[in-house]
Amino acid sequence: MNRAESALQFISPVERETWVAMGMALHSEFGDAARDIWTDWSRQADSFNEMSARSVWKSFHGTGVTIGSLYHEARQNGWRDEGFQKPTQAQLDAQKRAAEERQSREGQERIRAAHAAADKADWILNQCKLEKHAYLHKKGFPELAGLVWRPEAETNLLCIPMYVNGRLCGVQMIGIDGDKKYLSGQVTAKAEFRIDCSPLNASDWWTEGYASGLSLQSCLNALKLRYRIHITFSAQNLKRMAHSGYVIADNDASGTGEKAAQETGLPYWMPEITGQDINDVHLKNGTFRTSQMLGKWLKQLREEQEWNTG
Repeated sequence: MNRAESALQFISPVERETWVAMGMALHSEFGDAARDIWTDWSRQADSFNEMSARSVWKSFHGTGVTIGSLYHEARQNGWRDEGFQKPTQAQLDAQKRAAEERQSREGQERIRAAHAAADKADWILNQCKLEKHAYLHKKGFPELAGLVWRPEAETNLLCIPMYVNGRLCGVQMIGIDGDKKYLSGQVTAKAEFRIDCSPLNASDWWTEGYASGLSLQSCLNALKLRYRIHITFSAQNLKRMAHSGYVIADNDASGTGEKAAQETGLPYWMPEITGQDINDVHLKNGTFRTSQMLGKWLKQLREEQEWNTG
């Protein structure tokens, strides 16, 4: 718990979303044993209220935010996993400036737009019906039903909910030809859609697109592995979010996918052919052969780790 307490010092509790997320992360790892650490840290905010903090802490149950999210957030603010540290004054000042910018008039306008987008996403998702969709058929999942919204009689959009720290923030809408749209004003940074196998002994897997996530799920099921698949919607967001486990990168011609994977510092698998993602490999080779490629890669990783530690 000392490691988490050290990392927490590099995170500001001023903004409610971050404050709540860090509480979720601590609770997921340590349960009620971390309540005092979170409460003491929370007191740095002028808006701190003891009764409110107690109520919020009691609401943390299986939120899906892990301790890895806390460490990742702290690293973004300069923390290094090298024993107990305190942030420098320059680091504290940088956090303060960022918070002030978000709380400026322009920042507040963005927040209001984000709330409106989240409300609209909720409305859209409530209009959706579970149906088969042409995009899923094209991506190799003809029998899979998805959330489909029909804003007009001739239009049907596959809708992928997007969440930040377990809270709905928006929706990705995919047309039958594969074009992807988002709601105006919605938050996309740190947004994800998760496919969970089991919360116990599961590894984190990070990928960009929804179809890639579905192909990855098929392969991990074939390998009988437990997983949490994080669909991050872009290479930039994948780089921003991935903090533990494995990355499945897109091999795009620009090199953006591989560069993002490399910058996470995590082990990554990528198709050999430029222009492909894991869904392309899955479509061409099927679940068995693609899962065997992943299995071989994982075995090589384990052997390298054993060699390096042995």
